[in-house]
Amino acid sequence: MKQVLILADGDWGTESDIAAVKRLASAADHVIAADGALDQAREYGIRVDTVIGDMDSVSDADALDASPEELSVVRFPPEKDWTDLELALDRTLKESPERVIIYGATGGRIDHTMANLALLEKGLATRTAIRLVAGRETVQLTQGHLALDDAAVGDRISLLPVSSSATVTTTGLKYPLAGEALLRAAGRGVSNEVDRLPACIDVHEGIVAVVHARREAEGVG
Repeated sequence: MKQVLILADGDWGTESDIAAVKRLASAADHVIAADGALDQAREYGIRVDTVIGDMDSVSDADALDASPEELSVVRFPPEKDWTDLELALDRTLKESPERVIIYGATGGRIDHTMANLALLEKGLATRTAIRLVAGRETVQLTQGHLALDDAAVGDRISLLPVSSSATVTTTGLKYPLAGEALLRAAGRGVSNEVDRLPACIDVHEGIVAVVHARREAEGVG
């Protein structure tokens, strides 16, 4: 599989955001719903190929056993050590996709949001491009070169170290960095801006979360 879309049961945003999710689903080779995200997908008419989780948040979960053959159901016991999203991501990474997009993993509970953001590190270990999408914002991790191919002038870019510090060089940003240190416990990398293209991030040491906020919703993902 080249591209997998994983739907989480968090905040799915506005009507324009839902339109973007539908585009992501249409472009995906496989769509996975983590537990209760199946209900949201059904509400908006988004296809789901596989649902994974303990099914405690799925309406009429018992009826899933009689679901059409095109929907694969992977059940786990309610008492488990992993979140439904982590189970979905781990299963996906075993298939070695080129790209994974996670939608709906923010909002609601702070602990879930923090845990979901931390899951992006699994992509570094498997060398899989993982991008978390939340409305007009996307988050991805890099520990090397990252070209912001879908950026536009005026977009907001925040660089937040995941490691205790990171050494970063930027190209195309209003407030450039030239092999300078960003600290995890400081806000220096917040709210930069694309002022010319191409825009690139180069991390020489450490790991950085790149938060890209688009001025327009079109093309998110």
